[in-house]
Amino acid sequence: MVGRTARHYGVMNIFEMADKKLNKNGKNKQKRNVTLRRKLGDLLVEIGLLPPEKLSEALNIQRQSGKRLGQILMEMNFISEDEMAFALAMQLKIPFIDLATYEFQEGVVQCIPEEVSRKFLCIPVALKDNILDVAMADPLDLNMIKDLRFVTGYNIQPAISTPSQIIDALHKYYHPERTLGEVADELGEEELMEFIPEEKVEEEEEETFDAGRNSPFVKMVDLIIKNAIKKGASDVHIEAQENQVRVRNRVDGVLQDSIKLPRWTQPIIISRIKVLGSMDISERRLPQDGRIKVRAKNVSVDLRVSTLPTYYGEKAVIRILNKESSFLSMKDLGFSDQALEYINKFICQPQGMVLITGPTGSGKTSTLYACMREIQSEEVNIVTVEDPVEYELVGINQVQTNEKVGLTFPYVLRAILRQDPNVIMIGEIRDVDTAEIALQSSLTGHLVLSTLHTNDAPSAVTRLIDIGMPPYMISSSVIGVIAQRLVRVICPECKEEYVPEPDMLDRLNLNKKDLPFKFYRGAGCSNCGHSGYRGRTVIEEVMVMGRKIRDLVQANASTDEIRDAAIATGMTTLGVSGLKKIEAGVTTIDEVLRAVQEKAELTTICPYCGKGVSLDFRDCPFCNKTMVPTCESCQRIVQPDWVICPYCRQELEEKG
Repeated sequence: MVGRTARHYGVMNIFEMADKKLNKNGKNKQKRNVTLRRKLGDLLVEIGLLPPEKLSEALNIQRQSGKRLGQILMEMNFISEDEMAFALAMQLKIPFIDLATYEFQEGVVQCIPEEVSRKFLCIPVALKDNILDVAMADPLDLNMIKDLRFVTGYNIQPAISTPSQIIDALHKYYHPERTLGEVADELGEEELMEFIPEEKVEEEEEETFDAGRNSPFVKMVDLIIKNAIKKGASDVHIEAQENQVRVRNRVDGVLQDSIKLPRWTQPIIISRIKVLGSMDISERRLPQDGRIKVRAKNVSVDLRVSTLPTYYGEKAVIRILNKESSFLSMKDLGFSDQALEYINKFICQPQGMVLITGPTGSGKTSTLYACMREIQSEEVNIVTVEDPVEYELVGINQVQTNEKVGLTFPYVLRAILRQDPNVIMIGEIRDVDTAEIALQSSLTGHLVLSTLHTNDAPSAVTRLIDIGMPPYMISSSVIGVIAQRLVRVICPECKEEYVPEPDMLDRLNLNKKDLPFKFYRGAGCSNCGHSGYRGRTVIEEVMVMGRKIRDLVQANASTDEIRDAAIATGMTTLGVSGLKKIEAGVTTIDEVLRAVQEKAELTTICPYCGKGVSLDFRDCPFCNKTMVPTCESCQRIVQPDWVICPYCRQELEEKG
């Protein structure tokens, strides 16, 4: 409705609105003679906005068509909306305000509610001595001025501005997010994307589809997806809310507002997405899934679409599967040299199971694809079973499960074993049947790669036991577990040194006066969208199933016992890996603490040697220095600045 109002006022300019109002009846003739002493055309010629020959041409057209003079002048591009407003301001002897450059008095816009300002196309600009200056599109609307006086309680001093400038100023103040028009400006004359639904459409539907490519809603969906791909987003959320449609992009794992659209556009946008995803546009009560392939001049991506009915309407989430992600190597993902050495040994084994663990969105699938690319060759038969197939890999046999027809993980795995595979990749171990077949396959001469949802590497063993797998089978088949998280990388363009807040340092048992190394963060710039981060990297812990750990697994040891044994045999925990990335200036404390939440995963930094150690350690195992001060008498933990132990009243030695 906003766009329609702006176009309407752009054609029938505000001067002619005033002229029309004053000509409604004979009672206004005298008022018109006093107020509007000169005709519109004469005034425009007199102030130099319109050449006389252009006026004559417009008057001839007016005699033939009967249209208003102002409408004709604007249709012929002889005069602009701004110039018409300026001419009216001169006639009425009121100020003309250019809102594009005008500096508003602080807080004055709130004097008139947003809905009232949009209804009357006006915006307050200044307040002084009980007089409110209001820029308006129609200063001759006396009823509007009376209403504004009643709403605000101030005397109204009218000024004039163009409707489009008023609308832009209101949107800028109340909704500073980017508009669809601003995103459209970025597209310019670029070629629109070509959307290819999974199921081939009929010829009639293709003709209809091509005919609608110039529709504003087709362009709107195109812009939303193109803008997300341009920003490197992994997901697009289109959410119906009470008064608007919110579009958000997930960039580097964090949702960011992109566009705010009018509420009435929601069903049209969702229907367009459903058509592209070969979904049922008439079904709005149940969730639906679809898939779209997108091709453009320099872009080729797959889109997974999911819709969900919510209170204010359907919500759509579009997962963007950029094929470039499937070509990343293990080194590109950010694994350390030591972790790469372990992983390469895992995937070069002729048989056994390698598990990759972590929460949703931690990059497990990307790591699986990178592993398969490392071992892919003409001599190796690699078969995958996934739900769904996220990236198409050349030379690898990929199978997508389909629960509706009974093509489940266990069913596919049994069939795969008859396909003479060397390597089997299982998208996720979800149930006892899948786990059992996977473990048995790893014992009978196959290398099995799969994922689990656990917090750390040692927990993967206990998760398999909880599913129902016998410990002896786990200890015999699993050769290694990789736990990982993704953290955002500091933008190199705006990287700066800083000192973290005391509460952040306290979580790592660090003193602000004695930091072991320098800390960095991103100040925010145009290259990173003012977030301070650009891209993501992995922090990992790799647990090798050595003899000691195998014995513990068979003895039904707890997760803590397995973790202690893994650390003793050289496993670098997620916390230590994150601290190394902080020390190298790759990421920040905030990112690591956000990704590593479990106490068992958190570590601290020794203030003496700068190495990462467990929070449970009171003494550093590397330099034998006491990290946690204790009372020599009662052995209770004390604060560094205490002079007496509050538990046993023993005086504490001052540390020099």
